[in-house]
Amino acid sequence: MRKILGVNISHNCSFAYFEDDVLKEYYEEDRFNKKKNYEPKEIELGNYTYEYLVLKKFKDVVFDTVAFASFDRGHLQIELPIIKHILQQVKYKKYYFDNNNHHVYHAVCGNYFSKFDEAVALISDGGGELILAPTNDGGRRSAPDFKVLQSIFLINKKEVIPKFKYYSNKRFDYFDNFLPTEKHVKENVDSQYPYEYVLSNKLRAGLRYIYYLPKAGFLVGEEGQMMGIAAYKNKNTDISKEVLKIADKAQEETLQETIELVDRVKEYTDCKNIILSGGYHMNCSNNFKLVKYFSDYKFFVDPIAHDGGTAIGAAYYYANYLQ
Repeated sequence: MRKILGVNISHNCSFAYFEDDVLKEYYEEDRFNKKKNYEPKEIELGNYTYEYLVLKKFKDVVFDTVAFASFDRGHLQIELPIIKHILQQVKYKKYYFDNNNHHVYHAVCGNYFSKFDEAVALISDGGGELILAPTNDGGRRSAPDFKVLQSIFLINKKEVIPKFKYYSNKRFDYFDNFLPTEKHVKENVDSQYPYEYVLSNKLRAGLRYIYYLPKAGFLVGEEGQMMGIAAYKNKNTDISKEVLKIADKAQEETLQETIELVDRVKEYTDCKNIILSGGYHMNCSNNFKLVKYFSDYKFFVDPIAHDGGTAIGAAYYYANYLQ
């Protein structure tokens, strides 16, 4: 019996236990330590002492592989100490980590639950893997780094094939003070599977939503509250009209960007099965509007669309797409 543990070390830190490709147990650390959306902290010199409460459930299990997922902190020197600290608390034979697969793991998690034989996975969130800008002679970045905000993958039982990625420099000051720019690259020939991508200083989907949160008086992590009050825009309420206007603007702008992403699908495939994953697709209101707008597609929303689901994606990807 093959035993694999998937571990997500970004926010919503999570653990997914598979036996022979069947998900047996799934836990999120914040359910145990009562720290909402718990994320392993970056600690100087990697002097970690935190004991993961979930891992006590697996104290008698020897895992064939522990597969890790992360939102890509930008440097392995940051990621690896977190990983090594977790590995000290489990019994295992080997581990696997690729910090370039964040959106892939979202796609695989959604596909695992969907039971589609083949599908198109659309991923939208606040940022996945990085494209690091080159450094100058002083070791400083010559330009902002770029993070992927939206992706399109063709996925079946054997392959996860990227077709499109949208990267943003994630700089809110650029968004506020500079004209929007985009560089469209038709084909990334450095990839095993060539795909289109865009480099931009625009904000899209999950990151645009995060941009609007403080303007409406919300904190990061309170996206659900802002989504909820948007429905009161044209109703009698004590909520500030300006706050309602911002919440509605966030909903409408990000909906249009997601519609644009779905519209791209027909460029790559005739498949009508659509998987929605990534933290943005916890937005049930806009998910419903997508389903109504594209009535000829069959939609499936990943039940663990936030980063917690990437623990499932990492474990299943390792076992079924790498082996």
